[in-house]
Amino acid sequence: MLKRKHIGIVLKKYKSNLHNYLVFDRQEGKITCIFRDVELVHGALISFYIYKRRSTVCLGKKVQVLDVPFELAKKDILFLHHVFELCSYFLFFGDKSIHVFDLLMMLYCPNLFVQPLHKKIFLFKLVEAFGYYTDSAPLSLGMFYRLSSESIDSLVNSNLHLEIERNIDEWLSSCIKTHPCFLDFKTVHFLKKIRLP
Repeated sequence: MLKRKHIGIVLKKYKSNLHNYLVFDRQEGKITCIFRDVELVHGALISFYIYKRRSTVCLGKKVQVLDVPFELAKKDILFLHHVFELCSYFLFFGDKSIHVFDLLMMLYCPNLFVQPLHKKIFLFKLVEAFGYYTDSAPLSLGMFYRLSSESIDSLVNSNLHLEIERNIDEWLSSCIKTHPCFLDFKTVHFLKKIRLP
């Protein structure tokens, strides 16, 4: 029996089964969904109903694609894939993080990610929302709280000093390297691409 409508973001498609998708659902968190009647792309924002469930695996029905971040993908596909890969690895199954979901909704406003600094601050906020923190990188506690609490636009418009941007680079690299599956990541070279010299 179909109950309530779910909203989710497709993080990846499993190669082992063409109908299985890793979805970050706004209410359920990270789940595996089986959608037999539709072909979906990474990053598709979808609505669907859960028909059957077993643990974190769901059979989904009545899937509708609400949006796809094509504009952002055209401008920087590597950034987009990096974000989805981080979500795939850093989020636990069943993790219900509305804050992370709301951050991901920014990907559907492509004009927000104009400069590399926009992307760095977004990634900082995403990793912080995962609950990760490292003090092995030179980012002061005061700057950490400022980056956490201010909007991306406000931070970019405040002309952050290059030294702070370098500290963000170090902090992101350090946090991502602490993940136990770091060696399996395929998109970490994105961080080198946007890193200050």
